[in-house]
Amino acid sequence: MLPMVRASALTGYKTLLGSFGVDAKALLQRLSLPADYLDRPDLMIPMETKVELLELGAQLSGCQHFGLRLAQQQNISALGTVGLLLQQSPTLRDAMNTVTSSIGQTAQGLKVWLEESGQTAYLCSQYDFDGPSAHSRQHSDNLVASGFNMVRFLLAEPVSLHAVYLCGEAHASLTPYRELFQCPVNFGHDYNGIAFSRELLQRPVAGANPEMRGLIDNFLKKKQLDDFQEQLLWTITNLLPRGTVTLEKVADSVNMAPRTLQLRLSQQGTTFQHLLDRTRVEQVCTYLLEGNLSLTEIAELVGYSQLSALTRAFKRIMGASPRAWLRQRPG
Repeated sequence: MLPMVRASALTGYKTLLGSFGVDAKALLQRLSLPADYLDRPDLMIPMETKVELLELGAQLSGCQHFGLRLAQQQNISALGTVGLLLQQSPTLRDAMNTVTSSIGQTAQGLKVWLEESGQTAYLCSQYDFDGPSAHSRQHSDNLVASGFNMVRFLLAEPVSLHAVYLCGEAHASLTPYRELFQCPVNFGHDYNGIAFSRELLQRPVAGANPEMRGLIDNFLKKKQLDDFQEQLLWTITNLLPRGTVTLEKVADSVNMAPRTLQLRLSQQGTTFQHLLDRTRVEQVCTYLLEGNLSLTEIAELVGYSQLSALTRAFKRIMGASPRAWLRQRPG
């Protein structure tokens, strides 16, 4: 399957394009994508599509630093539930360890790691697959700027970088990089990364709540599946916003016959319906933790025609009703 990423990775894309007089709706139509393709943050989209949209954004807007500009309009919410977990980490080091182990739930194929040498820490990223996603100028710029934003957001204070490292050739104009990062910018590396004072890793994350972290951490642990079921979860999540999800649609997406898929799931002690409910419930948990929607609105978003059906499935999988589960939140 193609690597997928949350559509929230392109938060602000339409607005930024519009500021340059580019019709984002027309661009999506040109790519045979629906007009609301980027409007639902939890929609899983192919990584290649994200990269293509970033590169086209730069071309059509005439902004050579489109990826950098977009990152400056984004925040940690682009990481979904993983972002919520980072905000509840005791220290920046804990947050970095969490993102290195959990980033696959937000962006498949992306490897993130933390290195420490002397008085310097390095937050690095690299894609484990070939193709334009691994070499796109706009994509690399966006990733590094997003990592910088993440560190600043978690500490809620200005952060001075020692250096920035980027894949690909040097850009013709370095001024926007220098203005944003305020440090030397190095191109031609095999990875993207930022270097900063190691001492920052000991700093507390602003506003972190250990009890809230426990709630979110338990939710994420319940999501652990084997590789095959993890692929199906991503597929179902991607199909949910497009209408009714059926065994036949999922089987077609993973190039299997429906009967074969059903048999394989049975051999693993589960069923397609259970996996579908589990995917829906995971999205419900994310929406509940974000706290922006009513339970009725959430039920409609994840494909339940009745609130009672959502409640039954949620209780079966999570062990409590949505409201009881949410009451575990402190304060």
